[in-house]
Amino acid sequence: MIPPAQQQEVLRLARDALEAAARGRSYYLPRNVPPQLTSRRAGVFLTLVKEGKLRACWGTLEPQQRHLVEEIVTVAKGVCVRDTRFPPLRADEVRKLRIILTLVVSQPEPISPEHIRPREHGVLIRSGSRSAVVLPHEGRTVRRMLTIARQKAGIRNAEPVEVYVFRVYTIEEPESSGPRL
Repeated sequence: MIPPAQQQEVLRLARDALEAAARGRSYYLPRNVPPQLTSRRAGVFLTLVKEGKLRACWGTLEPQQRHLVEEIVTVAKGVCVRDTRFPPLRADEVRKLRIILTLVVSQPEPISPEHIRPREHGVLIRSGSRSAVVLPHEGRTVRRMLTIARQKAGIRNAEPVEVYVFRVYTIEEPESSGPRL
């Protein structure tokens, strides 16, 4: 979905937007954004990893903004404070984080859990007004993905859920042996 030559540029944009949001500053889009990134729309999730562990993950299943770049900037603001499993992101943490950017490339479709492919599908579960999303890199097995989704949504094991899958496109910063300086 994003040409290889532009992937690092998109990750840099996400990092810059995250840095600005963590510092409480506005982020203004660069003037030289390639048209391929301003002519597409997609839901976007940002996963932040600190020292090999999840620090925050938040995003949009469906696009909310005019184009992909604006979606990334909006999600960068949200991931700082909207993942209620974690305290708000501090500005001094940003340089220590690895970013995984996930673009949603298909609409959620109902599925039976035995047909979920954990490394390929993102999973959405719903029970009444509660719902949660688990991305392919968050769980290695179907059971683990569904457990994580139930925990995120506050849905007990005995409660029935509707299960949906969607396809994603993921780009990520490389793992590093130490913090970014």
